[in-house]
Amino acid sequence: MVIARRELYERIKSKWFVVMTLLGPIFMVALVVIPALIATRGTSGARIEIIDHTGTLGVPLAAKLAVLDWRASVIAPETPQQAELDRIRDDEINGFLTIPADALDGGRILYLGDNASSQLVQGVLQVFVTEVVQKQRAVRLKLTEEQAAGMLAHVNVVAEHSTGEAKGSSGLGAFFIAYILAFVLYMVITLYGVAVMRSVVQEKTSRVMEFLVAAVKPGALMAGKILGVGGAALIQITVWLGIGALALAYRNELLSVFGIEGGGASLPPLALAEISVVLIYFILGFFFYSAMYAAVGAMVSSEQDTQQVQMPVTMLLVIGVMCLQVISNDPRGSTSAAMTMIPLWSPMLMPMRYVLGGATLGEVAMSLGILLLSTILVVRAAAKIYRVGVLLYGKRPSARELLRWLRY
Repeated sequence: MVIARRELYERIKSKWFVVMTLLGPIFMVALVVIPALIATRGTSGARIEIIDHTGTLGVPLAAKLAVLDWRASVIAPETPQQAELDRIRDDEINGFLTIPADALDGGRILYLGDNASSQLVQGVLQVFVTEVVQKQRAVRLKLTEEQAAGMLAHVNVVAEHSTGEAKGSSGLGAFFIAYILAFVLYMVITLYGVAVMRSVVQEKTSRVMEFLVAAVKPGALMAGKILGVGGAALIQITVWLGIGALALAYRNELLSVFGIEGGGASLPPLALAEISVVLIYFILGFFFYSAMYAAVGAMVSSEQDTQQVQMPVTMLLVIGVMCLQVISNDPRGSTSAAMTMIPLWSPMLMPMRYVLGGATLGEVAMSLGILLLSTILVVRAAAKIYRVGVLLYGKRPSARELLRWLRY
């Protein structure tokens, strides 16, 4: 506990720890506010020109875009493309839309612009151009206003996330929250696990380790480091999750401060049970991986060696991040169920699956049991490597030597 207290105080007193702990809540608030700001204001002010070879689509399209505060104007059809490209290069316009003469018959309508990479711009153009083209097709077919209105009526399709509740939440919002939680767990476990490894390597290279193991058993030394660093990480992630939960619970009030009324996707709130699951998985996941990183630190003698030796441990975490899409696509599927039971990835994947409503409390308990047993085994194995490796200098141990240490 003396070592744990020293490791904890050393980190929470640093300026960067305070800065990151304060920046976390700002980031959580930004996750709520920025998407809504982008949704309400992200497409306003675009400057585009329309080259209309049909003579019927350009004017109504410019009128529709003006509703979004776009500055759209129809120019002469004979305007050369190079002239418009030069105007984009000189930042006189954002882009131009070329409507061919056969646009009503399926001709390719092309937009070139410096904002074409924006999905919002793409969506606006797709919706508005489609509406204008469909109305002109209805006129050409000589449909009555009632017939045209019936044919062009907006199809309102909304996807809401639900696991049996009558009132669902935005499917995109649920994925967004679950993905952010999984990524935060990955980031914190990696950063603080590496911090444990670097602490060990630093004490080895400065020869302080020889004095420490003369007064403290290596197992207690490793446990103290993990507890101290883990305590700092737990404080930080608890602050982040607490502010994030408050931001989601009072989302409408928060958005009203910025003058936004109901903007963006409907984000589901974080319940106490979900926050508890995230924290429990973080604690066990941190012990699981920090023990590995501590063993890695004990095996090497310099910072340069850690870059290579830590790669297998880091890649295990990266594989879990790469599988986030698997969980979001089918949180109740057999593949998701299997992956969230594997202790290598359950600290990141199971909280995401639980937030998406894909796991029952029984499955969470089973996954936690497997993770707890695996953590105990990994910590014991890491302690055996740590016991010998902390006083090992020079060459890195071979696989045969590691097996011999584990048999002691």
